[in-house]
This record gives sequence, C-alpha cells and structure tokens, in this order.
Amino acid sequence: MSFGVFDHSAASMLEAVIQHQKQGEPFGVYAACTANAYAIRAVLQQAFRDGTGALIESTASQVNLSGGYTGLTPHLFRRQVLQMAMQIGLPLDRIIIGGDHIGPHPWRHASADHALQQASALASACVLAGYRKMHLDTTTPCGNEARQSDGSLPLELISRRAADLCRVAERTARQAGLSPPYYVIGSDVPPPGGGDMAEKTVPVTDVEQIEETVSACRRAFEDRGLSNAWQRVVALVVQTGVEFTPRMVHPYASDRMQPLVAYIRQTDHLVFEAHSTDFQTPAALARMVADHFGILKVGPALTYAMREAFFALAEIEKDAFEGRKSVAGAYLPAIMEDVMVSDPGSWQHYYRGSEEELAYLRRHAYSDRIRYYWSRPEAQAALKHLFATLRQTPPPLSLVLQHLPEAGQKIRDGRLANDPEQIVLDRIGAVANRYARACNPVLA
Repeated sequence: MSFGVFDHSAASMLEAVIQHQKQGEPFGVYAACTANAYAIRAVLQQAFRDGTGALIESTASQVNLSGGYTGLTPHLFRRQVLQMAMQIGLPLDRIIIGGDHIGPHPWRHASADHALQQASALASACVLAGYRKMHLDTTTPCGNEARQSDGSLPLELISRRAADLCRVAERTARQAGLSPPYYVIGSDVPPPGGGDMAEKTVPVTDVEQIEETVSACRRAFEDRGLSNAWQRVVALVVQTGVEFTPRMVHPYASDRMQPLVAYIRQTDHLVFEAHSTDFQTPAALARMVADHFGILKVGPALTYAMREAFFALAEIEKDAFEGRKSVAGAYLPAIMEDVMVSDPGSWQHYYRGSEEELAYLRRHAYSDRIRYYWSRPEAQAALKHLFATLRQTPPPLSLVLQHLPEAGQKIRDGRLANDPEQIVLDRIGAVANRYARACNPVLA
C-alpha cells in the first residue's frame, strides 16, 4: 500500500496558527513527539473526535535511516501513522508528519563531517517520506570539535549548519517534485532525551539571544539562496522556564516570558515552539498559547499516562485473579523492573539516588525512561497476557473504579468499553484532550 504526500493540511494548519497569533488570537497546535503506537493512536482518535488535524513528530534518535531506537525509517514511520489513521477513519489530509531535532545529535560521538552527512541524509529522507515540518537542530557539538567556554558551538556555525540542512531538504523536494517543508529553528532547551537532574529554577532565554539567533539564521539562509525557505520558517524554539526532571515539574511563569512575547509579536511570520511542556496544567498550557507559543510539544506525558494505565490494569488483575496459576509470575510492574535492571543503558545516566530511590524512579519518574522498554519481548508478552486475562473475564466495575476512577465512571455511564486497550487509550487521550483544548479555545 502506498500513500500520497498531502500538502494542503500542513499549509492550512501551520499558516492558520501564524495568522491567528499575529491577530492576537490564542490559537495553536500541539505536536505529539512520540513513536509509541498507543500514544499515536490516542492522538489520532482525539483529532477524529474534535474534527481537527493531528501533528505527529519523530525525533532523529527515534527514527532515522538506521532505524533509530524504534527500528523505523521516516518512510516506515509515516506509513505506520497513516495506517492507524485509516483504521480510525481520520482523513489522511488532516495529518502532518514532522521531524524533531533533525540534526547530528544521534551521531554526535563521531566526527562532525560524518554526523552532518548522516543528518543531511536524514533530512532528505524525511522530505521524501512526506514530512511537512522539520525542526532543524544543529546545536550539538560532535566528536572533539572546538567548543566555547560554556561547552556550546558558536552561533554562526550552528546557523550555517541549519541552513545547510535546509538546503538539502529544499533540493530534495525540488528534485522529487514535492512541496518543500516548513521549518523550526533554535534549540535553547535540554538535549533530546531529557535534561539533567537539576531542581533549580530553569532560566528563560533573553531577548538579545533570540535576536542574535534569528539574525544569524536569516543571514545563513540568504547566503545560500534560501530566502523563500526563510519565509517557511514558522517557529523558534526558546527556553520557556518550563521543564521536568525525574522528580519534579517546573511550572510555566508567564510574567518571566513577557519580554520575549513582546519581541515575537513584532515578527512577521514567527511564533514560539515550546518543548518540554509535559505535565503542565491546563491553565498553564492555555497561557502559553496566549503568549505566542503557537506550537506545544508533548511526548513523555503521553507514555507516562500509558504506563499509569498499564500498571493500574496490572493491579486490577492482581486483585481480581491473584489466586490463578496463570497470573502468578506475570505481574507487569515486576517484569518491567527486571527488564530495566538487567539492561540499565536507557535510564542509568538519568537517575541518581539510593537503590530504593532508583526503584521508584524506574517506575514513576516524570522523564519516563521506562518508555524505551515497552517494545522488549518480555514486556510485549506480559502485556499480551494481561490484556488476554482481562478480556477473558472482564474485572468487576468496583475494581476499575478503585484503580482507574475516571475510566470506571465512563464504563458505568456506557461511554467506554470495559476493555484493557480502550482503557489505556482513554488514559492517554486525557492528555491529548488537555492539549487540544489549550490550543483551540473553540474546543473548550
């Protein structure tokens, strides 16, 4: 099965954001930055219910020409998303596929030449696969290249590299007869995969730094004959002061952002793109959209909600069927703990503390490093067993109400099936619903 490349949804959705924001109207879109099938399905279902579009993005580490840590190339990722949309009944022209942190980060330990060659190949592959929005992130130092005193690369070098990636994407689109993508620049945020363990207040980007970034990028684009592409740069990533560590969430403070808001309102075609907005309150998300954040990124909060549902279902199974031999030894949280302890590579550099604290963080940390383990065979087998048990003998409503009160109420009211997969999608959907309503006041 092949899918055509749909252009008009990207143009209408992103340009509508710019138009509304420049008219002083609080309107935006949220980007689900995830490769998890449950999370993607829940976001697509939300768009179907709301009658809106959906923006789904993959990072350069998740999806690349080597398969990333998901095993997916850009073509396969887009194919997977569109197949799910067809199953749901969401029109394919209401979907935008985007790329996040497209740049050298996954190959940062190699030489700069090799890393940038890989990044260029990825940018080209994204265009050919039908990606219509790309965040160009060339801030990551590679190999042993010289850095400034703060460990960063010079702004001029970052800008030139971003323009070079843009030139590759534009050339690829032109040669293939495709509409070129929209772009996002800037990356004044923690690196892909999460920041450090710091609990201190997160700084906000200052206006002078924004002005320098925009000026340097514009010059680099124009020097390469990319003036038309510059008109499709729709957003700038800045540090908003919001962030989440494994143990806490830094809330959005609108008053700290007002100098940046005043600056961005004066630009012709730029809004802010906010990263790391996961776990913010509905009021904070709505305030960000009103403060000219036209694009809100969310990722770990979606899979965190999924994990909450998985573990709650495991507790329901335990309470309802603990005496059964078929349930013994199949307790999902214990299986996931064993998998993570036996292979700590995806969490050990992000969590610190005593053994008890590490055990807690492996399950419940906001950074949700457990999301890297759900595709493991042991996890898939445990989930298959859990779902089969709960489908064979649906648990009493009283247990669902105890462990998943909102889902239990919907089941009691006839608004949700007492089915484990539907319960999981409903839990994730609550996060998607929060973002949808923050971005579009008409839906509230």
